[in-house]
Amino acid sequence: MSGLICIAGGKGSPGATTFALALALSDLEPVTLVDADPDGGDLAAWLGISATPGLVSLAAAARHSFAGGEFVRHVQHVQTGIKLLGSPSSPEQVEASLTSLGRPFAQILAAGPAIADIGRWRSGSPATELVGAAHAIVLVVHPTVAGVAHARYQYEDLTTRCTNVVVACRGDRPYNAAEVAEAIGCAAAFSIPTDRVGASMLTGSTRERWLRRTPLVRSAHDLRHSISPAEEVAS
Repeated sequence: MSGLICIAGGKGSPGATTFALALALSDLEPVTLVDADPDGGDLAAWLGISATPGLVSLAAAARHSFAGGEFVRHVQHVQTGIKLLGSPSSPEQVEASLTSLGRPFAQILAAGPAIADIGRWRSGSPATELVGAAHAIVLVVHPTVAGVAHARYQYEDLTTRCTNVVVACRGDRPYNAAEVAEAIGCAAAFSIPTDRVGASMLTGSTRERWLRRTPLVRSAHDLRHSISPAEEVAS
């Protein structure tokens, strides 16, 4: 995987953060996972580590100038092999940090490989710079009337900022991926299985080889390949 993939959420907590973690685990190569949810971070708590060092400490250290070498000092290597740039649960701290870091931070992540959980997408989000630098954006939605209605506007806005926006449905009830794609106006939508067991395993101590066999992580692997350059998939 190369570049930056942003995972955005639709209405009603459709599982964007869980899928971001699954996507990170689906790659055999080291990947940086960034908790950039303006409503506050969850990943550090899920993985049982402190949010410091992380996004907030990076923003404080880079207040006057930003360098790539500074970035690596605030990343934590977690047990799953993921390099995590975590965030606290405070929306104010996360929003301020994302605003302060701005485009230089986005450009470093764009060199990848990196995955950023940017939370529920809205126009004017503090994560806008990350979206503009992304190789691809995955919009995770509930396939419900309300979920699809909100996702339609989110999708329209995101496609003005990135040319590679993928809609991913959490489950297929009451509407399947084809019906969701037609309603939103995208060429196709990807289906994420409702894998509650796999989702719960992500934040436990399960060995990586078992995690990668869960339906959730396998679907993340398939989606990752669908949005990767052809030469990368061939390798």
